[in-house]
Amino acid sequence: MVEIDARDRDIRDVNRQLRQMAEEHDQIVLLNPGARHNLAVGLTSRVELTVRGSAGYFCAGLCDGPTVYVEGNVGWGFGDNLMSGRLTVDGHAGAVCGVGQRAGDILVRGNLGSRAAQVMKGGSIVALGNAGYRAGSMMMGGTLIILGDAREALGEFLMDGEIYVGGSIHSLGEDAVEAELRDGDLDKVRELLARHGLEPPQNLRKIISDQRALRYAEYESGELLFEQASEEKAAAAAADGNRDTMNFDSD
Repeated sequence: MVEIDARDRDIRDVNRQLRQMAEEHDQIVLLNPGARHNLAVGLTSRVELTVRGSAGYFCAGLCDGPTVYVEGNVGWGFGDNLMSGRLTVDGHAGAVCGVGQRAGDILVRGNLGSRAAQVMKGGSIVALGNAGYRAGSMMMGGTLIILGDAREALGEFLMDGEIYVGGSIHSLGEDAVEAELRDGDLDKVRELLARHGLEPPQNLRKIISDQRALRYAEYESGELLFEQASEEKAAAAAADGNRDTMNFDSD
């Protein structure tokens, strides 16, 4: 194990040393992060990195392979465009956590800020606490699990992927509907949570896309209306096999 002290150092130099040490060591401890931005970006080795404190915006962004544990909070864009690896935050995460994520696992032990999992394409994000406004916005794939409550416009313009909520939902966004849990859903959630040593809650709600915004011809013909009852949309989605009809190429 090697320690790197970030106090009073240029972030580019810190990240350069992190990437170099990741090629030579299995475990790294980053001291005195000072809640600074852009820490631990671009790691492509299967190194275990512990950040002793809070980090700012875009911590552990553009990573492929590492295990990163932050002993504090993180700002906006934690784990953006994660390709593989496992990221954990002891505290809370700011807005757009996991934005553009393609694979890998993110665990936030506290709350998520607004628009978590925005344009997510794969992998998983698990929050033990609550999620802010428009969580799951424009998701294209992957799984978002919120064990607490979800605020307004959950799943706004959701295209693909699944959102599971253990607590209350303030409101759903456009194209988001609640669907019945089907065979395999609980097994999937249980497997994802088990990676973090967690158990699924007793009450779990599943949110998927009804793909309304993608059906342009139906919009134009007036067959789908914005005031259409959510239960009718959910029934249509369930009749379509809970909607698993879209496939996105992560590339």
